[in-house]
Amino acid sequence: MEFGIGVVGGGFMGRTWSQVARMAPGTPLRAVAGGRRAAGLAGDYGVPEESSVQALIERADVAAVIITSPPRAHRDQVVAAARAGKHVLVEKPMAPDADDCRTMVAACRDAGVKLAVVSQHRFRNAPMTAKQVIDSGAIGQVRMVRVTGVDHWWDMTETADEWKLDTEQMRVFDDWGAHGCDVLRWLVGSRVVTAFAQAAHYSRTGPEAQSVMAQYRFEDGVLASVWMTYEVPRPGLGSALQFLVTGSEGLLDVDAYGEVRLGKDDKWETVYSQPPFDPLDAVNSVRLEAYRRELDDLVAAVEHGTDPLVSGSEGVRTQLMLDAVALSARSGAPVQIDQEA
Repeated sequence: MEFGIGVVGGGFMGRTWSQVARMAPGTPLRAVAGGRRAAGLAGDYGVPEESSVQALIERADVAAVIITSPPRAHRDQVVAAARAGKHVLVEKPMAPDADDCRTMVAACRDAGVKLAVVSQHRFRNAPMTAKQVIDSGAIGQVRMVRVTGVDHWWDMTETADEWKLDTEQMRVFDDWGAHGCDVLRWLVGSRVVTAFAQAAHYSRTGPEAQSVMAQYRFEDGVLASVWMTYEVPRPGLGSALQFLVTGSEGLLDVDAYGEVRLGKDDKWETVYSQPPFDPLDAVNSVRLEAYRRELDDLVAAVEHGTDPLVSGSEGVRTQLMLDAVALSARSGAPVQIDQEA
């Protein structure tokens, strides 16, 4: 059975998901809408450009809507799709705050449709291997995790996504943090209860809070430090998503774009090496493999009546972590995190 896809947004991620729909069996791209680049994207993929997002949502041949617009548009677009009986895959960050995320979850639940949130690193081989190693007990009980996302500030014109410079649309930490915090919580397998964070801005250009150091405590006692910065000079410190997981019996060094190494019994062993790819190539087949798996996961959830791996509720829990960092950085105090997703 075909599962028609409509893409909202004609930018870099709109092109990414359009290519994914083309490469995944049974998920034909039906139409594109929204944004100044939608017409070009629709033309490149030989599908109609709808006159409005609502018109795309209402198409009878669209079963699921993939939303790649800026975060402030997500709540209303997800609610509209749910009311039209469409399943939804929404890009990260899920929304500007957890209240909007909860509204989206409630709308999809009430309409009986599935809501998934983009977290492609959960479907990429390197983090998946890390999760398997942790779940196997190879490093014992997880105790502490260090997460780093360190890079130099990037040129938004490469993807024509200059809207990311507008902190009213998206806090700087949330762009990377939506990935880092979601995968962190997934690897630990527990909920976060407290957060403490400090933010700084050392550059003369760009938005505020380009550097954040945060600490989280999980309900099972695991401690995690999260360092995100765009202010590291070249050559940098490796890829922009790395985890060092400390267990009671071993260590796991995880590069989401590279190697997974197991440290045990006085030696390190490489257990997986991620094939390299260009993260700024929207149609790179190695890059898109993880996105294809996430779309397949949504289709399977619809077919079997299960929740997607990264469901709307999972998105709320990630957003709570992001909101807590912003609040703690402003107040200078630790923040208790609401457990209700």
